[in-house]
Amino acid sequence: MAFFLISLILIPTAMPPSSVDAQQINPSDPRLQPVERAEENFAGSAFYFIDPDYAVPKNYGGLGIDPLADPGAGPTGALSDMGAGDLAAPAHSIQPTAFRGTATDNSRAFYCLAQAIYYEAGLEPDAGQRAVAQVILNRVRHPSYPSTVCGVIYQGSERATGCQFTYTCDGSLRRKPAKFFWDRARKVAAEALAGKSYTTIGTATHYHASYVYPYWAPSLRFLGTVGAHRFYSWKGNAGKATAFSQLYHGGEPLPAPKPRRYDVASGAPSAASLDPIALEKAYEAARRKAEAEAMQSERATALAADNARRHDRAAPGPDINSPQSYQAPDYSSEAKARGGDEVFAGQNLPDVSQIKPEFRNSGSWKKKPAG
Repeated sequence: MAFFLISLILIPTAMPPSSVDAQQINPSDPRLQPVERAEENFAGSAFYFIDPDYAVPKNYGGLGIDPLADPGAGPTGALSDMGAGDLAAPAHSIQPTAFRGTATDNSRAFYCLAQAIYYEAGLEPDAGQRAVAQVILNRVRHPSYPSTVCGVIYQGSERATGCQFTYTCDGSLRRKPAKFFWDRARKVAAEALAGKSYTTIGTATHYHASYVYPYWAPSLRFLGTVGAHRFYSWKGNAGKATAFSQLYHGGEPLPAPKPRRYDVASGAPSAASLDPIALEKAYEAARRKAEAEAMQSERATALAADNARRHDRAAPGPDINSPQSYQAPDYSSEAKARGGDEVFAGQNLPDVSQIKPEFRNSGSWKKKPAG
């Protein structure tokens, strides 16, 4: 058997051509930075540094991502710089959020997320690890998934097949983590839970390794490739930022796979219920039902208010033909001393003879119009 040794030589720094004006060189351009980056290099990492834009999704629907900006900084382009098809981009831009609970919740969430990053993307640069972490946290915020970090990660782990993250049910957890890579995963997990979101992948809720192509991929919205994974979001309302309304309240379960169950009757979720396409259909059906119920409630409220107004108009009012009684005015002591009601009654008001002649015709026609 023949063995071939392939060597990849990393150039420490890509030097600009001498013909380029030094004043035009941008020192922050990653193409001019050292290829060896602290805590981002590992065996085989040269693959990711061949393309200076390796961490930027190439097909993210025009979110205005600057390939020379921080890949985790999110959209940077102005709306005027986007194409006509990019106007809906903000609908898929999720807002950063921190995940905080009790001390137990924080400890379990941190351990689960670090474990997922390690086993799913342990040999990737920080960008790849942050993208994987963001998908998990996106699911925590989506009503189609559990509302806890450990719940999302170990969903379906009780089944022989159908776990959402392969390492939770294929025996990978029996491998003891390597300290260097485990520390890297812990660092990324801590930053993600503190609110340092990887906004570049937006509302992504699914990903797969670049060397496979699952059946559900064509049915979802492809966002781009980060490291060794391809990322997707749902195409409809389920994939819009407004759908990520589930609040985090802690309650983290044990950070471990669930007891293995082989039959659906035992309470384990079916594989079909965790299918990405089925989840999207279920979300859309629930959304339509909620909208219909809200509309029906609004109609009922409006109808009740209208009936109340009609009842008030139909209620009997005072009889205008019946004699009316009025309370005598409460004159002040000074008015009473001057005669009270006998002086100030309406019939005792000054007559026209007491008004100056120039004001007597005030309010009357100067010349009555014809007709």
